[in-house]
Amino acid sequence: MTMTARHIRLLLMAAAAVTVGALSLTPGEAHKAITSKYTYNDDVFPILRDKCARCHVAGGVAPMSLMTYDEAFPWAESIRAELVANHMPPWNAEEGFGALKAAHTLSPRELDIILTWATGGNPRGQIDQKLPPIALKNDWTMGAPDLALPLPSEFTVAADKMEDWHEFIVPTGTSEPRWVRAVDLLPGTPSIVRSATISLRTSSVAASAGASAASPVPEHVLAYWLPGQDPEPARASAFRVPAGAQLAVRIHYKKTWQFEGKALSDRSTVGIYFAKDAGPHELLTLALSAPGPSANDTNDITFTRTLNEDVQAVAVSPDDVPPNISVQMVAIQPDGSRTPMIRLSTRSDWSRRYWFERPLTFPRGTRIEVTAKLDDPDILSAAFGGPATPPAATSSPLRLTLNVVRPNAKPSAP
Repeated sequence: MTMTARHIRLLLMAAAAVTVGALSLTPGEAHKAITSKYTYNDDVFPILRDKCARCHVAGGVAPMSLMTYDEAFPWAESIRAELVANHMPPWNAEEGFGALKAAHTLSPRELDIILTWATGGNPRGQIDQKLPPIALKNDWTMGAPDLALPLPSEFTVAADKMEDWHEFIVPTGTSEPRWVRAVDLLPGTPSIVRSATISLRTSSVAASAGASAASPVPEHVLAYWLPGQDPEPARASAFRVPAGAQLAVRIHYKKTWQFEGKALSDRSTVGIYFAKDAGPHELLTLALSAPGPSANDTNDITFTRTLNEDVQAVAVSPDDVPPNISVQMVAIQPDGSRTPMIRLSTRSDWSRRYWFERPLTFPRGTRIEVTAKLDDPDILSAAFGGPATPPAATSSPLRLTLNVVRPNAKPSAP
């Protein structure tokens, strides 16, 4: 896979730090020499607290807490490896290719501090310095929702399983259609709730599945939930939820090594936030899918869809994609101009919706071009047969969803 400039910069930084540390060692030394000017107490802890405490805290979904020196020190090499590999923080889109909101990345200075500390002896700082205790925060980040819907039953991950998937059907109980601006999930047991997809379960969903990819249809995936990720309210647009609608809530449960051999149960709650103003633009979907690689000597797959009306693109999500491949989306307008939209490295365990910094206006006739770069041409045929893949039927091994609104449509009541 092609390295990004960020990957190269991180590798050079890490290599330089390792070299300095190696030159400082003398034969017979039992411990790594202290070469870092940064300490955990003064420099590393504030970054971990602000950027990592939603998951890497006691009781969180991550396999370890990093909120004290004694907890973080044994994982210093793993921290370095995850940062260099661009796996953490879990933001898979490439910086500088398209403008996206809420990028979960560290600044160059933050990266330098953590990498220097991780490879430079891992100094603690003042031994008697007291750091504030960090506790797990499991609450509604947008405040109390307008409608809280507990899952209808508890689900237990058996003692002999490390991960599992379960879909719950949740009645909304609404007596009239409503506009919804955001949907969130409050885990009942945060340590095992790894991700969730919250969708509308209505007859229109089945009908839209076979619609033309060039014709926008109502959006039925209301939220892709991940731990540590705040819900992103739709801007000047909203999901239309019919009266009496049901939600399909599909949760991926995953235990960490501390709970191996133990049964753990969860009963989470879905939170719905209604749009306050009447008549937003309805959030719609364009499905972009490819049947798979063609028989040629290239590992690239490119396919396009042409828009048959004016739209504004507001978000994109990789729905069914093999892990560990590079996917790029570009809009080619009728005048030949090209608009970079997103480039990302896929991960099967971090599905999310990426919101554009500003709506992208595309006229009728614009072609949306998707290119996937594969290290192995056979990856598509095998991608959905592995044991770590949720058991769900799919008609395409490579599918993305582009969320759009019709800018010229008059806002209407739900």
